[in-house]
Amino acid sequence: MKKLPNFSRLQSSLEMIKTKIFLFFILFSFSSLNVFAQNSESISNCNDFVVGSAAAWPYVLVATTIDSGAVSHLAQTFTMNVTSLPANGANVRVYKTVANGNDFFGNPITLTLGSNSITVPDVTFDRVVKFQFSSGEVEFDALSLNGVDSDCVDVLPASNTSLISSCNDFITGSNLTWPYVLVATTIDSGSVSQGAQTFSMNITSLPTGGANFRVYKTVANGNDFFGNPVVLVDGMNTFTVPAVTFDRAVKFQFSSGDIEFNALSLNGVDSDCITNISSIQNTEHNIFLNTFPNPSNGSLFIQSNQPIDEIQIHEISGRVVLQVKPQLNIYHIQTSHLKNQLYFVKCLINQDWITRKIILN
Repeated sequence: MKKLPNFSRLQSSLEMIKTKIFLFFILFSFSSLNVFAQNSESISNCNDFVVGSAAAWPYVLVATTIDSGAVSHLAQTFTMNVTSLPANGANVRVYKTVANGNDFFGNPITLTLGSNSITVPDVTFDRVVKFQFSSGEVEFDALSLNGVDSDCVDVLPASNTSLISSCNDFITGSNLTWPYVLVATTIDSGSVSQGAQTFSMNITSLPTGGANFRVYKTVANGNDFFGNPVVLVDGMNTFTVPAVTFDRAVKFQFSSGDIEFNALSLNGVDSDCITNISSIQNTEHNIFLNTFPNPSNGSLFIQSNQPIDEIQIHEISGRVVLQVKPQLNIYHIQTSHLKNQLYFVKCLINQDWITRKIILN
């Protein structure tokens, strides 16, 4: 008679098999997550790039063409966050047409790991601008052309934090020590500029060595006043410039763009740089809105991936100074008749109102 196996030994063997199967699925799931979480792409696999005619520059990112008319006059910028380079490196150069229609080829610029950005300045004539790349083996996890993000990389879930350097509420300052500026009000805002000006920022991370901000304002006789540096701290930072009885400018200047925050408000208006209910709804509806250039000095272009039903430009006080119903994906507005100050641009797209801040100077 055949002897039956010991029951406890059999049970132990079954448990071991189940454990091995469980571990296998964990490892498989982990490796699968790594694959599907991949959000980088190579130039050769991204259809934003067209094939170049020069063998040394086989991949081309077209920024604008002559047929684009006034849009081609604007500054043309590409930004790419490079995650991997081929063994012998890679370069980029600018091709553009000049005022007389001739071709211009810029010098090669070495691409580096991390953020790479080139801006071709604005002009007063119709032109072509292209960025030419020497290799398709350049990998990146972020790419934008004139402020429009590429579809070649996965859009990561919306973050509830932002860096000053990534937030378009801040403009570039002229002082290298204070390179990021939050404009609270300008003289052209009239009586609104006389009120108290307050910013609040909840900081989640500071750069090594810390960071500061200071107040710039104009005083009663029109002269400039620069406050002493104020140390920023983790947590909530709030500063108020008291009300006055004259029209004035008030700006908050920051020493670093590497300040991370999860809440920012200026005079009670929350920043769009932080995820909120409105931005989540917009993401669900796949709505993207770009306003450029910003700051603007006479021409403003508003661009969306869907038709824009209505555009409203509001002063800080809330007064509507312009209202149009373009029913277009891109719309050009001449702003020379408006005062040089901060405005809110509200766009109705697919039954959603989306707001952007712009500066006219």
